[in-house]
Formats: sequence, structure tokens, C-alpha cells
Amino acid sequence: MQAGLVGFAGSGKSTLFQLLTGVSPDPGKVQQGQVGIAVLNDPRIDDLAAMYSPKKVTRANVEFLDTPGLLPGGSGDNPQRLALIRKGDALVVVINGFAAGGDPATELAHFRDELVFADLSVLTKRSETLESQVKKPRPDRDALTKELDVVRRCAAALEAGQVVGDLDLTEEEKKPMRSFGLLTDKALVVVVNAPQGEGVPGGVSESAPDALAIDAQLELELGQMSPEERAGFMEEWGIEELGRDRIIRAAYDAVGILTFFTAGEPEVRGWNLERGGSAVDAAGKIHTDLARGFIRAEVTAFEDLKRAGSEKEAKAQNLQRLEGKAYIVQDGDVMYFRSSI
Repeated sequence: MQAGLVGFAGSGKSTLFQLLTGVSPDPGKVQQGQVGIAVLNDPRIDDLAAMYSPKKVTRANVEFLDTPGLLPGGSGDNPQRLALIRKGDALVVVINGFAAGGDPATELAHFRDELVFADLSVLTKRSETLESQVKKPRPDRDALTKELDVVRRCAAALEAGQVVGDLDLTEEEKKPMRSFGLLTDKALVVVVNAPQGEGVPGGVSESAPDALAIDAQLELELGQMSPEERAGFMEEWGIEELGRDRIIRAAYDAVGILTFFTAGEPEVRGWNLERGGSAVDAAGKIHTDLARGFIRAEVTAFEDLKRAGSEKEAKAQNLQRLEGKAYIVQDGDVMYFRSSI
């Protein structure tokens, strides 16, 4: 899973990148983007580690790409700056809530305009290519004609103020569109970088009800303190939960990612899986051979395992189930896979 940190220059985007990933921004990587890994702080991993005493603990994570800041005024190279994240799963847009006299709601609206402009640029070029191709006799002419129709519909929707994700496209129609990595079709998490305690401005929350507020610089400084100092400052500032963790979870939820676990003495590990994924999909996340030779999965819900206190006791209470390939994995499932390979 990859999420792109996007926004206008000066929004605090790179500070947030450092907070999320622990990686210091590199000025030499501004134009091509900088990648860092953010580990999901999941207390369930700690409970499983206490239960199994593993040699290794691996938490689920998400990759963040810090992209170049956009330039105000519809700069001509903004689409190229945004193109870096077309292959990503989600966009985390950072809005400046510190600027004196600034209007975060207007900044968000302008940013969304930039997404539309960038996507229209891609669709227009593709439409011109398809229009030229369908004029000639060729074996794939029917397929190209259908694609041209979808491209035109998407472009018309953007020009009318809609986003591509709102269109009722069939699976067949979506297939050619996926290769474009349309930005307006991606999950969007809005983060207002604002002084601690100010919250999300009303204008932003109206257009983005799930928007989050965070003082990125303050939280970065908190992260450099000892646990004791941090707890004291958090109490003083009235911070009940660090925004870092809320943002990572919001990215998971926006994309539709859940976490399942494998647990044993060698390792306790959290794995990412798209919601709706099957047991065989989960096996494939671990190793392709597990999926190819899949026999069954032994599944225990985390909460059941926690209440039982141990795997042995969970089995004794018949809390562990045997599931086949078609089983739909649930968030928090603790799984053991049996495979013929």
C-alpha cells in the first residue's frame, strides 16, 4: 500500500512526512519524490507478542511518498508533480492552517481543481489518440471505440464538477481506466496542519467531513522526547492520541485495508489485505506457494484469542475455525495456513 503526501508548497507536507516515517526530508529528492515507511502502531500486535514471546515482531506498514509541493496559481508543471503518485493507492492532502489570513477551505478547493486539471490533461491526450486510432480499420477497433466512450464520459464528468470515482462505471469500463491512475479516482485523506487545539476549520469539514487536524511540528518535537516527557506535554496540551496514528489509520480506512495476523514463536506479524479479500488472497500475501497449494486456514478472531489467553485455550474452547479458500478475511483474524507446497 502506498499513499502520496500532496499539497501546495509550504503546507508542512514534508514535516508530516518526517513525522509519519521518521525519515528526514532530502532536498536532493524533492523533484522525484521521497519514499518512507510508516509503521502502524497496533496494540493487538503487542498483545500477541506478549502471548507468543516471538523472536521477531513485524508490524503492518504503509509506504508514504512525499511529492513536490504544488505551486499556487495553476503552474504549468503541477500535473507533472502530481503524476508521481498516479500508481499510489491514496492521496493524503496537507492543507496549511498556519498562514496568517489564509483560507484552508479555499486552498483545499484549489487543490481539488489541480487534481481535475491533471486528470483532464491525461484524458484529453488519450482521447486524441483513440480518435485517431478508431478511424482506421483494425481488429481492436470495437474495444478502442468503447474505451473512447468511457474516456469522454469521464472527461465530461470532471468538467461538470464530478469526480471519476462517482461515475457508475461497470467493471469492464473500469479496466482501461485503471492504467491512467486518475487522481480524482483515488481515496483522499484531508489533513489540516494547524496549531494544536484549533481543530478542522468549518469550511474544510463541510467539504471533507472526515478531515483531520494536526500540528505536525509540535508532534515531531514530541516524538523526540522521552516517553515520560512526552506524556507530560501531551497532558498539558490536552492531546489524547497522537495525530500520526490517526492519519495512518485514516489512510488504511480510505483505501479499504484491513490487518490480519500470523503468530508463533518465530514471529508475530501484521499483514495488509484489501477488505473483501479471501483466505487464499491472504495466503498469497505471505508467499505465492501458500496460495498455490492452499488446503485450509486455521482462523481465530483476535478478540476471542485474547479472551482465551492462549492458542491452546482458544482451541479447547472451540474458538478456532477451519476455513476454505472462499472465506472472507476479517480485520484482526489470526491465521495459520496449511499448504501442499
